[in-house]
Amino acid sequence: MISSKDSHRTNCLVIPGIGISYFKGVQLIKTHPIFREFCRKADIDFLLPSYDQPLTDYTPTLKDTLENQIQSYVVNCAMVDIYGQRGIVADYVLGYSMGIYAALYAGGYYSFEAGLSVVKKAFELVSEACRHREQVYGMGLVLGLTEQEIHTLIFADTGNAVEIAVHNGKRAFVLAGEADKLEYCLALSLEIGAMGSKRILTDYPYHSSFLQTIQSGFMHYLEKIAFKPPVRHVLSPIDGQIIPRGPGRTADTITRALFTPLHFDTAVHLLASQYRISACYETGPNQSMRKLMHYINRKIIVYPFISEEAP
Repeated sequence: MISSKDSHRTNCLVIPGIGISYFKGVQLIKTHPIFREFCRKADIDFLLPSYDQPLTDYTPTLKDTLENQIQSYVVNCAMVDIYGQRGIVADYVLGYSMGIYAALYAGGYYSFEAGLSVVKKAFELVSEACRHREQVYGMGLVLGLTEQEIHTLIFADTGNAVEIAVHNGKRAFVLAGEADKLEYCLALSLEIGAMGSKRILTDYPYHSSFLQTIQSGFMHYLEKIAFKPPVRHVLSPIDGQIIPRGPGRTADTITRALFTPLHFDTAVHLLASQYRISACYETGPNQSMRKLMHYINRKIIVYPFISEEAP
């Protein structure tokens, strides 16, 4: 089990988003009272027999559905509080993509219930906006090409139908845009020398300008949220800066994160250089963020939720 031999050092919690299977993580905490209580509040049941069976196909758990987003939020929030019980109380929190909602809970910006309502509202607005358009959207991962190569060689013939949505490193990017043009970009990237490309199982172009139309509606909803004074710093995945205090300023960051490109690599580098973080603890299933963090900055050690090696 993770202990807290040095609980006074500066730590960071790293929270994954959707697109990973949380089943292995559930097996570690499924009987814990905190997790059981969060499941009750979210009206989900991870104790059903189906969750105890070995899965050979994780595809259903990787799809971007409201159910899977809620499951992600519940698992990450529960692990945050279980860490706290074990003496791991981080000074900083960084959420990846949709992990921003659990990150804000970890930072004390709002209650578990308030965050859950934000997860639901964001999904409702995004799905509603895309449902009424002629275009079909998607997202995909490209590895091995630089940002300049993507813009000049991949996007040249797309007519602004595809954008870079997430910067994961100098040669690691997530693209978002119209599905047919996205498929073209993913295939072309392999032809010109990319190490790999892959579709992400979502029909929505998160972190791109295609979702800017929901800005007003989402901000209006967030104005009703009972934000609280935060208890620890949460870094914005947009630029790595601390998410401002104050309901309006916090709501603005949450809203912009849906239609603004994320520079997750910048946030990770700032953890090491500006915030002096050398150790992080991931709240998702083991290895959910460790490899990405190591790829971006090898100076930062990421400990899994349960590990013999953790301090």
